[in-house]
Amino acid sequence: MLYTKEDLMLFSLIYSDVLGGRYPAPKLSHDILYRIFFHSIHKNQNIFKLDEISLEKIILESVRILKLENPRIEAEKRVENAVLYFLSEDGIFNQERLKIRVEEEFQICEKEEIKHIGYFSKSYPKNLKELKDPPFMIFYRGYFPGEDELEKSLAIIGSRKPEKKYGREVARRMGILLAQNNWWNISGLALGCDEYGHMGSLEGDGQTGAILGQGLAVPIYPKENKELSEKILERNGFLMSELPPTTPNLSIFFILRNRLQSGMTCGIFVVQTGRSGGTLHTIKYSLEQERKTILWDPGDIEELEGMSEVLGNRILIEDRKDKLGVSIGGGLRKKILKIKQAKGIYEILNKQSLKKHMIFHNKTLF
Repeated sequence: MLYTKEDLMLFSLIYSDVLGGRYPAPKLSHDILYRIFFHSIHKNQNIFKLDEISLEKIILESVRILKLENPRIEAEKRVENAVLYFLSEDGIFNQERLKIRVEEEFQICEKEEIKHIGYFSKSYPKNLKELKDPPFMIFYRGYFPGEDELEKSLAIIGSRKPEKKYGREVARRMGILLAQNNWWNISGLALGCDEYGHMGSLEGDGQTGAILGQGLAVPIYPKENKELSEKILERNGFLMSELPPTTPNLSIFFILRNRLQSGMTCGIFVVQTGRSGGTLHTIKYSLEQERKTILWDPGDIEELEGMSEVLGNRILIEDRKDKLGVSIGGGLRKKILKIKQAKGIYEILNKQSLKKHMIFHNKTLF
């Protein structure tokens, strides 16, 4: 095998190696990191075993390919960034520091009973492998679902501060509905819609998993959902991360993790979203990944008229020109599936279920 599990851990550490500050950013741009990774596979060259000249050649070729894929990128900056990271004196020192951490992270995995799946493993989810930026390694606690189970999975997501009367209840009932039909709810353990979706799945005696924006050996964030995370594990669910176990929770990691919620599942069910926030990132990822992107349409509920908590729903569903915190073009918006009542969910998910001769049973949602 070209890359060992130690090499994949090193890639994961490079991926999670960020510059601090108010707005953390990766030390090495992720687009070039992935392009180097895939190009090195194509060339059958392990970048950690190359001499400086050969590694620089891989970097230049990778940036050239990236430029062909996206002519708008600043190629010179990408080259400079990668050369500084891999070949400068400071960069080499940094890599040596990360190499020491590789064994430390594996030791923590063993001590904390954190399991891991590498990119080349047969157990690696095929949905994630389809992404342009798949995790180099998956770290998890609990029971990790197999491919057949992931074919019946959805992510219940939404605002961290949903409107109380409808937002929380729709999320909870959707969790129950998925559970009653043996569908996984794979969300993010965030406050608000995520947590009520997880609660509903547990209430319905179903299975649910959470993809986190932190390593699994650091305290659960948000701390308010620590007990919920324990219940998920107790009920045969899982906690998962693409980040090495000791990685702290930083804002950048929560945005990056959003692509995995849609990427690993059949799609997302959006309860409520404002005109800005992380939910919009997940919606965009889901649409770009061509996953089912289902938004609850609160249009007929007078009580919610003008409420900021559902403004994002309305803008996207009505295709209004109001500015959103995340740009989602008209071409992508046409792919959005809108539902007002539970029967809309049955119609959408039965189409998915029938591929495997599974019927999504009609239960009351809202």
